[in-house]
Amino acid sequence: MDDRKSSVSTKIAHYLLLIIIFAAIISVLSLGIMLSNKSDAKLINVSGSLRMQTYRLLYEIEHEPQKVELNLRQYRLSLHSAALTEINHQFFVPEEVKQAYQNLIKRWETMESYARGKNYEAYRAEVENYVDQVDRFVNTLQYFAERKLYITVFSILGAFLFIIGTVSYVIWFSKKQVVNPLEKLALASTQVQIGQFNHIPLDTQKNNEIGRLSAVFTQMASELQKLYAQLEEKVNEKTQKLSQANRSLTMLYHCSQLVTTNAITPDILQQVLKHIMFNEHLHYIELAVHGAEHWHICFGEKDARRHCQQTELSVEGDKLGVLYWQAGLPCPDLRSMQNVAQMLSRSLYFHQAQRQQQQLLLMEERSIIARELHDSLAQVLSYLQIQLTLLKHNLHKNDDKATEKSLAIIQDFEQALNDGYVQLRELLATFRLTIQEANLQLALEQVIDSLRNQTEMQMTVNCALPSQALNAQQLVHALQIVREATLNAIKHSQGSRIEISAQTDEDGEYELVVRDNGVGIPSLDEPVGHYGLNIMHERSAQLNAKLTIRNLPSGGTEVKITLPNTR
Repeated sequence: MDDRKSSVSTKIAHYLLLIIIFAAIISVLSLGIMLSNKSDAKLINVSGSLRMQTYRLLYEIEHEPQKVELNLRQYRLSLHSAALTEINHQFFVPEEVKQAYQNLIKRWETMESYARGKNYEAYRAEVENYVDQVDRFVNTLQYFAERKLYITVFSILGAFLFIIGTVSYVIWFSKKQVVNPLEKLALASTQVQIGQFNHIPLDTQKNNEIGRLSAVFTQMASELQKLYAQLEEKVNEKTQKLSQANRSLTMLYHCSQLVTTNAITPDILQQVLKHIMFNEHLHYIELAVHGAEHWHICFGEKDARRHCQQTELSVEGDKLGVLYWQAGLPCPDLRSMQNVAQMLSRSLYFHQAQRQQQQLLLMEERSIIARELHDSLAQVLSYLQIQLTLLKHNLHKNDDKATEKSLAIIQDFEQALNDGYVQLRELLATFRLTIQEANLQLALEQVIDSLRNQTEMQMTVNCALPSQALNAQQLVHALQIVREATLNAIKHSQGSRIEISAQTDEDGEYELVVRDNGVGIPSLDEPVGHYGLNIMHERSAQLNAKLTIRNLPSGGTEVKITLPNTR
């Protein structure tokens, strides 16, 4: 109930309702006065006709007495007409008008008695006074009609002024209670919109809609300010965390670059630890590597009163070392230190794996060298040992046949030594390429360059295979097959050009091809005392490759090795 009384809209509605009611009352009053004025003309006419009938009765009394009774009845009808008798029943008709009408009726009763008695002299003596009384009654009616008109005019004018005043008050009240507070609310909302939560003060004490709206808006702005402050605090906190994460990622990136682009050495590890200590604000950091005590690295001053945090460096259960540190302010993120430990663990693990791989490669190279020496020089030396035994046996004989046989053995011995020397040079050249060069194109070119002084044939090399297409063992066998095929072409083809190519076929397999433009190979059967083709087949078998030897339709021989692409 109190809220309805203090409501601005209710007050404005009451004011407007008051204006409507007042206007309705004035309208009804004016309409009633206008309707009463409509009968005033009839009253004046009827009252005015009484004067004429009074003088006509005076004439008839003197000249036409037989008509006096008829005119008296007409006069009585006029005097008591509905228009005149209603004066007594209208509450807004003044008493003086009613009294004048009653006096006129009483005075006519006297005049009517003179007329019935045909007393002309008495009637004539009173007629002027009676007519004067009728005139006064008419004037009273006219004055009453004019007064009603004035009342109507003044009522309408007063009502108009009242309505204007009331409307002005309503406009002033609306501007004060509605428009001005709403403008302040709009300005305050604009300030809140641009982030000024301490907006202009609003009137929150009024117990109406605007006051409650202002109170709610002020409370909302206060809550928004608190929420905005909390959001700013969270944004600043997130920004700091993101900055720290960015620094940690940058630190991890630089450390990763150091350990991945360089061989792991104590100097590299020192640079990494310095970088970690600087970016993570550490007071002390220490790295202990298992099995490499000379790599024990530490920076900063260790506080014996404080506990050192530590993370074990391990990969797949293999313990590689321990990372110790003492944090400063701000404290580093534990996840960053765990990532650092994981990076160092993998770096040390890859370093150890790389060293093991190098040892395995070295052992593999040694095994290849031992096998090649066994398959070439060892056989030659064994043959020379047999020939030397035969030579010693023949030297104890003095006949010519023994001497001739000894010379043949010496010739074979000399040939075997030359062959062994040639094989030794080929092996040295091949192993030097295998160990020193990983580029297949360069290895093939150097193999062919070593043979150019043995022929005038034009030799070209075209390699389209990747550098790491073959491992060390495959490279030794492949180069030996290429060398043997090239030597056969130099010795037996009688051609002018040799082409060596390495490429990938349509099935994705690796191909090594030696092609010449000579007379072609007469037969694929190995001649007696020659082992080159057999050795090429044996090496192809060890490579798990396919060796194809054929004559070309255009002339010449093609030797092709096809290796499966296992990468």
